[in-house]
Amino acid sequence: MSPAEAPVKPVVVGYDGSDGSRRAVLWAAHHAATAGLPLVVVHCWVWPFFTQDLGPVDDIEDSGLQRAAERISAEGLELARQAEPDIDVSVRLITGFPSEVLTRLSADASLLVTGTRGLGGFSGLLIGSVSLHLAASSSCPIAVIRDDQPGEGDVLVAVDGSPESDRAVIEAAVLATTLHAPLRVLHVRPYTRHAGTRAGDPEHDPIIQQALNLLPAETNLTVIEDSFAEPSVPAVIIHQGHRAAYVVLGAKGTNTLGARLGSTVHAVLHHAHCNVIVVR
Repeated sequence: MSPAEAPVKPVVVGYDGSDGSRRAVLWAAHHAATAGLPLVVVHCWVWPFFTQDLGPVDDIEDSGLQRAAERISAEGLELARQAEPDIDVSVRLITGFPSEVLTRLSADASLLVTGTRGLGGFSGLLIGSVSLHLAASSSCPIAVIRDDQPGEGDVLVAVDGSPESDRAVIEAAVLATTLHAPLRVLHVRPYTRHAGTRAGDPEHDPIIQQALNLLPAETNLTVIEDSFAEPSVPAVIIHQGHRAAYVVLGAKGTNTLGARLGSTVHAVLHHAHCNVIVVR
């Protein structure tokens, strides 16, 4: 099958009625419209696991657990349609836990989109357990959305030379091209106290050069190269992310043996102020 004949994989976004999921749906609708992809809004409900009493309450119109789930699903669909009236959008109401359902659906998605937190958990958390689980388990890239309308800024991709990092560069380049935004390639080099300078020459940074070699030979992208030697990799990415619209990074790096999600990604997901895209 040629690339032209390959099935188009949709953008999949989870919706549970929370503010975070509303932002995720709005962003997903705008992204699907810009990228020319279909959008699937998914609402997961678990009540069928715990009770068979899902129908309406006697003498109370439009009541019951199933009707409530249907209302939330319809709300997510309408939210996407209002944001982008011309996109190809559908909705699915699926019985199951969100982390498991969305992980399964990610196998046939081009991008999985989630908010930072849903209705569950503690309000003080910067990222919820479901979003963290999906970042570690999704088969496709996952976008964790804090802002459905990010301001002007570049697409920052953090690189370390790992296979996941290489895939993150390709994903970030596609995103930057789609958004007509600059692509900033950032490498945080190993730090020693005896380093003469913390800022390095990107032209002599082999990890930066490896990333640049992945870009198309002919591209209109504006590419910015940053190379630093600092003791904390996550701190540099988070700090540099303050002037980015998106931070893109691989799910784990070269020193993460056996783990599904590296410590750097974990820290960035918790503390970055912009939208974060994790690529496996």
